[in-house]
Amino acid sequence: MPQFVMLTFDDAVNKVNMAFYRDLLNNPKRKNTRNGCSIAATFFVSAEYLDYEAVNQLHSWGNEIALHSISTQWEREVMDERSMLTAFANVPASDVIGFRGPFLFTGGDQGFSMLHKNLRYDSTLVHQRFRGERPVYPYTMDFGFRRTCSVAPCPEGSYPGLWVVPLNVYFAKNEEGAFSCAMADACLPQPDTAKDTFEYLKSNFGEFYTTNRAPFPVFLHEAYLRHPQRKAGYLKFVDWLLEKDDVYLVTATEVLRFMEDPKPLSDYGKRACSRRNEGGANTTCPRPTTCWYKNTPPGGERYMRTCSQCPKNYPWVNNPLGN
Repeated sequence: MPQFVMLTFDDAVNKVNMAFYRDLLNNPKRKNTRNGCSIAATFFVSAEYLDYEAVNQLHSWGNEIALHSISTQWEREVMDERSMLTAFANVPASDVIGFRGPFLFTGGDQGFSMLHKNLRYDSTLVHQRFRGERPVYPYTMDFGFRRTCSVAPCPEGSYPGLWVVPLNVYFAKNEEGAFSCAMADACLPQPDTAKDTFEYLKSNFGEFYTTNRAPFPVFLHEAYLRHPQRKAGYLKFVDWLLEKDDVYLVTATEVLRFMEDPKPLSDYGKRACSRRNEGGANTTCPRPTTCWYKNTPPGGERYMRTCSQCPKNYPWVNNPLGN
């Protein structure tokens, strides 16, 4: 049975964090051991301060681009954001099939009804458990959400065929005992050395790897890794994982593909690698453009890096194409 690890990042991709993503994901030394395929991550991108050229580049390397809203009032924004990614990053709409709600807010049945009609999976629902209890595999909403609701409102209805990539909680210790958190960067106190960061991630990974091998979530915001020691510990953990020939660092969509067509470890390792455009020779963003807008709906001036011509207005809520 392969042990999948899902690296995901929330919020905008831009010059501030692209150097880190390049080092992590476009590094010829970082490949899954058994099949030699490059590792990949899933990016739940929000539109504010988003560099669409960088999004195009991440997608061309084989990473997944998913939705995280334009601002934070996402119920009316989700499909508009997909239109923006298609128009300005040249990412096919058919490749944008996942969503994570901002602040892990699902919108309950209203939100899930919208997702059910338009997307393949949600990755917002938090799954609490006791330390030592087995984590949950991705599942469909055929029979609804049967867990304790951590961030209300939670969906009460069923949504056949809509997948959930759950946020299995992490555990960390402090002076008062062990506490859980929904995302890897949310447990307190945060580690402040490379060793502590590595051990924190490794100990949580062990609760998946040594039990039922549910896909291990390394879900966080890149800002968490701007602390040099945490970044070093994170990269050490990634490289430690890649020493194992039964571990695969893949996108959330690749995990769902496996769930629908599971293979033993020996057969999964024979799968062809996804296509990558590492050299940029066949880029779908040949002439990127920097646009400047003096006045914008969120307030103040904005720059926007796009793979298309500059739209007349800054793309935003209710005007995703900047008409």
